[in-house]
Amino acid sequence: MRKWLLGALSATLMMILSPALAQDQITIEFVHIFGAEGDTRADVIRAIADDFEAQTGIKVNITSPSTDYTELFNSVLLNAEQGRAPHVVQVEEGLTQLAADSGYFIPISELASPEQLATFEDFIPTVRAYYEIDDVNWSVPWNSSNPVVYYNKTLTDLLQIEIPSDRPLTFNELEGICQRIMMAAPVIRMRAQNFRACINWPMASWFLEQWMSMKGELMALPGNGREGARVTEMNYDSESLVEIVSWIGDMAQKGYYTYSGTPNDYNGEGALFGTGATAIHINSTAGITLFVAGFANAGVKLGIAPLFIPDEEATNGVTMGGASLWVTDGHSDAETQAAVDFIFFLTKTENDMRFHQGSGYFPNRLSSIEALTKGGLFVDAEGNPTSPSAEGAKEVSWFETYPFFRIALDQLLASKGTIANAGAVVGPSSEVRLLLVRAVQSVVDQGIDPAEALAAAKAQADAVIRDYNAVIGN
Repeated sequence: MRKWLLGALSATLMMILSPALAQDQITIEFVHIFGAEGDTRADVIRAIADDFEAQTGIKVNITSPSTDYTELFNSVLLNAEQGRAPHVVQVEEGLTQLAADSGYFIPISELASPEQLATFEDFIPTVRAYYEIDDVNWSVPWNSSNPVVYYNKTLTDLLQIEIPSDRPLTFNELEGICQRIMMAAPVIRMRAQNFRACINWPMASWFLEQWMSMKGELMALPGNGREGARVTEMNYDSESLVEIVSWIGDMAQKGYYTYSGTPNDYNGEGALFGTGATAIHINSTAGITLFVAGFANAGVKLGIAPLFIPDEEATNGVTMGGASLWVTDGHSDAETQAAVDFIFFLTKTENDMRFHQGSGYFPNRLSSIEALTKGGLFVDAEGNPTSPSAEGAKEVSWFETYPFFRIALDQLLASKGTIANAGAVVGPSSEVRLLLVRAVQSVVDQGIDPAEALAAAKAQADAVIRDYNAVIGN
């Protein structure tokens, strides 16, 4: 009888309390760019979020309003103005200063616990430093990348062309390879009818920024915005940038370089390469898993190599790309805390490794790199990947098994850690980057003199920066 009474009392209490429990359900919204059809990176993110929900009881709604960083960011600002900002936002590295200036985000260093902040020491120093402005940690690094070279190895093997994976080729060496490839164009078109050029890459400022960093040159002055003062001008008329853009123009004029015709068309340029329009391609390491799967399905060998360097003296190294995770203002304390906890869950070592393996973005944590060097992959007796719980499963080195996943990481680790490597933090980054892209387009498409095109881009960009700084203040 006593057990029955207790059971009845428990059931009654649950009926009484259930509305309150429902009201106490914490729900947060996370927005990112990986919403394109067939983008398996979204599946990896959802699986990690499911684990977080199971462990905390916090519900995470994930949406992808746009696959473009700037469009996503603008949609977040619009929603924030209307009091409907998502809790966690993926913000592109180039938008860091604008996000900090917007007033809609709270620095993660003001929200995280001492234990959470202590884990920042585990991030690769170059990555961690990118999102620091005046010693304030605004966000948590997440999907970090830099460009790598992809190439059709079936084709290069046929032509007896070698592209090394352990060192970057120079612009001159690439040009020599392209000459050989274009001489064989009639033979190539027998296999790929839509073949049109040796190489393509997105018409984006990011690649110019990499090559400038390699030469130790700054994109913005003073000090790439990293020396305690806001950027007041872009370094678009530098001799180094004129040389780089002149080389791109020459490659296009010779028929070696092509692009889709649309600026910042990372997916479109990848599709050109994937369908045989070019033999060599430059794109983000973020696409490694997609390219590997696509080429495997087509029965074509894929090669991956370090990004080309302007010359043998250009050894300063690359700057990072990708995005970090930011927390918006205007939510309850409980929801804000849930957002912070979700970010640190998403980026902890175990999930940093998961996302790297499921995307190609390099791992951000030193502990992840160590674990993936020692292990991180389970195989069966035949060496095929398997579940850790499978009978006879053996753990082997992920990086030794799939060395191409390490190429972008090694590029970054080999960088010298200068202000040039740190990258520029510019408030109106999207606008000034687009002006540079349009200048390069005019060189490639219309044959405009590179020095003239870049001087005009600099004048326009500097005016945009003056207007921005006048509004924001110094």
